Formats: sequence, structure tokens, C-alpha cells
Amino acid sequence: MIAFALTAATTADPTDFDALSKAVAKCDRAVVTKTVNDTIARHSTFLIDAYAEQRAIAQARIDLAERRRKLHSGEKTADTEAALTLAGEGLVDRQRALDDQRTLDRLEQEMMYYFRQQYLTQCAGRGIEK
Repeated sequence: MIAFALTAATTADPTDFDALSKAVAKCDRAVVTKTVNDTIARHSTFLIDAYAEQRAIAQARIDLAERRRKLHSGEKTADTEAALTLAGEGLVDRQRALDDQRTLDRLEQEMMYYFRQQYLTQCAGRGIEK
């Protein structure tokens, strides 16, 4: 469920960098400000969700290790080696998905930094008020 919230938060309304580029070129302060504010809000949500998902993955790894220990020590358990392998593969997939989302978030932050710098450099004191 956390993975779904994380994916939804990061893909639901991505930054329109073409529109931002055009707004920066026109020194359209209102559009640039709204885009920056929207991106900051989305980034904050992403950070919270990513932290929660990473904690959940870490706990699931601990739980899986304990299940594996019980199976290998001969304790009575409903787990099989195949079930544990499948659960482990699921955790690898979750971690990869989270890492992909972190990469996208980092790239978005780099692009936002670039466009903010462009705007500040070329539009100092010239923003269009609407």
C-alpha cells in the first residue's frame, strides 16, 4: 500500500518542464512561482512517503530473515524455501521501484534548480505580474 501511495504521489502530476522552460523564457513570474511551489509540495510528500516505504522494506527484510532462520533451524513453520525466495524477490522489486522513484525525484530537483537559476539570472526584476 505504501508503494502504491509513493508511486501515485510521484507520477500523478509531474512537472511540465516544457511549460516551465517557456515561462522562464518569458520571465512569467506567476507560472514559475506556481510551478516551483507545486514541485516543493510534491517533493515534501515524496520524501515522507519514501522514508515510510524504506522503513517498511527494512522491517520486511528483518521479518524475512527471521522466517528463513526458523525454516533452516527446523522450527515448525508454514514457510517453504520457495515461499521465502518469492518474498525476497518481492522485496528486491520494491527496493528497485523505490530507487527508481528516488532517481526521478533527484532529476526533477536538479531540473528545478537549473530553471530557477535561469529565471533568476535572466529575469531579475522583470517578472510579468498577472
